[in-house]
Amino acid sequence: MKHLISISCLVLCLLLAGCGHDEPDAPAQPARRTILVYMIASNSLGNNQRDQQDLAEMDAAVAQGVLDGCRLLVYRVGPGDEAPQLFEVRQGRAGEAVHETLVTYDAAQQASVTVERMSRVIADALREAPAADYGLVLWSHATGWAPALTTQPAGAAAPRRVFGEDNGATMPLHELAQAIPAGTFSWIYADVCYMGGIEVAYQLRDRCRWFAGYATEIPARGMPYDLTLPLLCAPEADLVGACRATYEHYNALTGQERTFTGVVVDCSQLAALAALCRDIHAAGITPDLARVQCYNLRASRFLYDFLQYTQACCSGDDQLQQLHDLYNKVAVYRAATPWVFNRFVIDTARFSGLSTYAMGTSPGLNQDYYLTLDWYRDVY
Repeated sequence: MKHLISISCLVLCLLLAGCGHDEPDAPAQPARRTILVYMIASNSLGNNQRDQQDLAEMDAAVAQGVLDGCRLLVYRVGPGDEAPQLFEVRQGRAGEAVHETLVTYDAAQQASVTVERMSRVIADALREAPAADYGLVLWSHATGWAPALTTQPAGAAAPRRVFGEDNGATMPLHELAQAIPAGTFSWIYADVCYMGGIEVAYQLRDRCRWFAGYATEIPARGMPYDLTLPLLCAPEADLVGACRATYEHYNALTGQERTFTGVVVDCSQLAALAALCRDIHAAGITPDLARVQCYNLRASRFLYDFLQYTQACCSGDDQLQQLHDLYNKVAVYRAATPWVFNRFVIDTARFSGLSTYAMGTSPGLNQDYYLTLDWYRDVY
């Protein structure tokens, strides 16, 4: 009898063990933060291997163990890529950085600058790497909100580039905003030229709480990811620290490489700023642009320092004080080198961090598009 009981117990234990083995694994705990780098390198940046340089910087940071509960995902399309990929950069068992493919996409040329592709990549990133917090890095070429950096007469053809350049195709600002789901990302760092404009930040105001960008062109190497990832992966993402680290990196260089104009914006303050600017511009004062810093590198001049331009439109000391007080809440960090590519001087003491369009200075293609933006609608 005891023998039979022992056998029965053994069989029961085996059955219970088998049942436990068949149960699905418990779902993985969400990461503390997932950072998605949206890297469109199917252009001159990829041809010059700038994407590989930045990926090497990411690898170096990850190998040092900076993730600490964060996950780093990269969507990349490069020159001639037949299958763009979303992959994770993680630390391997030996401490090295490894790339693990998560999703492979079809090879449709120019797809990476469509609302459909970007929306899908973001959705895939959220599914593959759920987290308590999300950050987004935009990586490619850009021209801020402007379709072209040259002034064109009405109806004239011009190279179109806003965010991204995928085999010649680009993404207008309103489509970029449409592709990014509202309320998903705590911060967006636009590691591209000219995106540090009030019009860009305002268009993306409900796509993130914090926004970082550059008012001018920047060197092709962009953000030094080995220096900034430890800050972006901190328990409280330090976007100001990342922008400051990038400024300090470039300010320590010499010659034309000593080029940087960065800003970090608190997007929760932008609605109040738009309301104040609406009152300011209602007076119809036309500023003397010769006294306002211009940020266009090329011959066309239509992107000016936001605060200098708006101050010149104020109708009295009360408005000036209101603007100054509120803007300090908007631009929580700003820094610039004294020169941009040794081409023009930056008055660092008056640098406000953001650019703005001076109405009437770029008729045709640019102004026609400007009239469709949220900033124009709510301010002018």
